[in-house]
Amino acid sequence: MCKCRIYRSLVICGCMVAVLLLPTLARGAVASFGVFNQEARAGRPMSVVFFGGSLTWGANARNPQRNSYRALMERYLEKKYPRTQFRFHDAAIGGTGSKLGLFRLQRDVLAYKPNLVFLEFTANDNLYGTDTQTLACYEHILRTLIRRGIPVEQVFLGFESNYDPRANPLKWSRLVAHQRLAAAYHTAVGDSFPLVKRRLAAGVITLHQMYPFDGVHPGDAGYKLFFQAVRNGFVRAVRDQRVCVVPPHTVFPDLYRHCRRIRLARMHLPAGWQVARTYRTSMWFDGLSSRWMGDVAMCQAKGRTMIKPLIVHFKGTLLGLFGEADGQSLSFKVWVDGKPLLRPGRHPALAAAVWSWNTARFGGGRLFRWRVLSDNLPPGQHIIKIMPVVPKGQHTGQLRIESVCAAGD
Repeated sequence: MCKCRIYRSLVICGCMVAVLLLPTLARGAVASFGVFNQEARAGRPMSVVFFGGSLTWGANARNPQRNSYRALMERYLEKKYPRTQFRFHDAAIGGTGSKLGLFRLQRDVLAYKPNLVFLEFTANDNLYGTDTQTLACYEHILRTLIRRGIPVEQVFLGFESNYDPRANPLKWSRLVAHQRLAAAYHTAVGDSFPLVKRRLAAGVITLHQMYPFDGVHPGDAGYKLFFQAVRNGFVRAVRDQRVCVVPPHTVFPDLYRHCRRIRLARMHLPAGWQVARTYRTSMWFDGLSSRWMGDVAMCQAKGRTMIKPLIVHFKGTLLGLFGEADGQSLSFKVWVDGKPLLRPGRHPALAAAVWSWNTARFGGGRLFRWRVLSDNLPPGQHIIKIMPVVPKGQHTGQLRIESVCAAGD
C-alpha cells in the first residue's frame, strides 16, 4: 500500500476514534443535568454523593437510612431510572459546614467520582452569617465540583424558627449569597423555604408536627417535605437540561485557591507522639471519626515528661485542626510563628491560651473534633506548634489529631 493511502486510512481511523470519544470527553467537561438524565436512562452506572450536615444525614428521622430526605431521594432516583445501578455515598457530618467541607472534598466526595452531588451547608454556615471566609469555602467547593464536570444541586434547608410565618428569607444574608451563587453557576436548587411555608399556610402541617423533638432536626414528616423540595429542584434541572457553569471570576472574594490537609500520621512525629488508629465507636453514627479520617497522631497524659511539641509548616490564612476526642481528651496550646494563638471568647478580654478538645459538653462520648484556629492569618508561610496541656496529677487522657488543615490564595 502506498504511503498516501496509508496516511488517508490513518486519518479516517483517527477521525472515527475522535467521534467515538467525543461523548466521553463531553461527559468529563460538562456538568449537565441533561447528560446525567440521558445516561441514567440508558443504564450507565451512576455515583451520587450527598455532601452536608445533620439535616442531610437525617438526625431525628425514625431511620435515617430510610426516612431522611437523602434516603427518599435515593429511592426516587432508583425508581426513576430502573436500569441504572446507583452507588450512593453519605458524606454528611452533623454540626459541620463549608470550612471543614473544604478539606473533606477530596476524600469524601471526589474520591467517589460522582456523577451528581447534592450540596447542603447553607444552614450550618449560618443563614444570617456575613463572614467572607465561610462564603469563600462554599464557593470553592461549588467551583471545584462543577469544574470537574459534576452537576450540583444546592440544597437550602433550615431549622424550626426559619419556617415561622414571620421569618423573612430575603433578609438572610447567607441564603441570599448562596442564591446568587446558584444563579451564577446555574446549579439546580432544592429550596425548602417556599414549599414548607406554603404547606404551613394551607394547614397541611404544623411546625410542631415538623419538629416534634427539637428545634433543629425535623421528624419524618419534615424530612418528607425536605425531600419534595430537593426532588422538585432536580426535576426542574432535568426538564431544563440545565448545564452548570464556572464563571471566569468568583462571585465573592477568592480566598482559598489552594488548600491542604496535612496528615500527621505520615510525618516524622516528635518524642511522646505515636501513630494510632481511629476510634471505632461514637456517640452518634455521623460522628464516627473512623468514617472521616485515617490514623491519628496521639500523645498520652501518662507520658507527659517526654512529650515534645508537634511542629508543622504550612501556608495559608485559614488554619484548623481535625481529629477525634472523648470526655477525657487533653486540651492544648498553640503557637503560630512563635506567638501564642489565643482561643476567641465572647469578649476580647475572655480570650484564652488553652484550647479545649474534649467532648464533655456533648456527653463525653467519642466523636470527631474540628476546630478553626484562625481564618485571618497573614498570607504566606507559617509554622504551627502544638503542645498538650496535662494538669498536674492527671494520668489519663489523650490528644488525638489527624490533620492540620490550611488554605489560602
